[in-house]
Amino acid sequence: WTLSQTGVGDSNDVWQVRILGGRDGDVVETVTSRLVLYHYIERCVLTTTTKQLPKWGFEQQEVTCNPNIRDRAAVWNVEDNQFDKLPSVNFQVYAPGFLSRFFESHAVMLQGNSGLKPKEGEVTSRPWQWPINYRGQFFSGSEHRVYLLGNPVIWWSNLVFLALFVVVFLVEVVKQQRAGDQSETGVGENDFKWRSLRASLWLFGGWILHYLPFYAMGRVLYFHHYFPALVFNSMLAGVMLDYLTARFPTWLRHTVLGVALAGLVYSFALFSPLAYGMNGPFSHEPNSTVAGLKWLDSWEF
Repeated sequence: WTLSQTGVGDSNDVWQVRILGGRDGDVVETVTSRLVLYHYIERCVLTTTTKQLPKWGFEQQEVTCNPNIRDRAAVWNVEDNQFDKLPSVNFQVYAPGFLSRFFESHAVMLQGNSGLKPKEGEVTSRPWQWPINYRGQFFSGSEHRVYLLGNPVIWWSNLVFLALFVVVFLVEVVKQQRAGDQSETGVGENDFKWRSLRASLWLFGGWILHYLPFYAMGRVLYFHHYFPALVFNSMLAGVMLDYLTARFPTWLRHTVLGVALAGLVYSFALFSPLAYGMNGPFSHEPNSTVAGLKWLDSWEF
């Protein structure tokens, strides 16, 4: 409902102050008291909306009167009170403890994130698309186009090493339980194996903690939200590559690592136009210079 006051001092200007969790006769305290302003004639509560007023309203949030008296946006508090007729009293505001501030800050962040909406024409994505590099995102709207896309060699190699870790870890755990103290490998080799697998397990846990929570989020999501999880996945790939090639002869191990490094450098040079900017036709148009880089139909550069 539209909120307007005549200012003539009639009954429409009267609001009832209710303290949440309080009782009749409780005193309103600055900052700590949580208040609801109830209009007993219209039977609604003073609340705010997500709409922003124009310049004449100083770009403040719109204020309305909501018949839903349980509206969460209808809770207010008094930050300061200046009244000359009150006696001069020093008020002590008790600062909240660490845990109170911790939970409050995270609750505010979760509430703010859940309310984010995509802009008109903006490309969003879903978490299942990120590990497989399903779609990128444009970072410019001019003729000189910049397209945010993961290096497919790194992205897909990370997935392979992720799957290899799960298989290797489960196999080694089963072997360890069956063998008990009688291990076929030497002490040094066994220590290296479990040191590598424990490190990989921590990195795998970091990847899960930075990736899976996005499936429970209702807010708008973008491709770059996967980047923290990508760091853990890339480190896991490096540890697993070192672990899998540890038993190779020195010449073969150096060859494998050299080929892997050369592949990474070549893939960076190959896809660098996406990061440094492209001009001319799009990949699906005739005479496009980047048509050969479109390995998936979902890539839209």
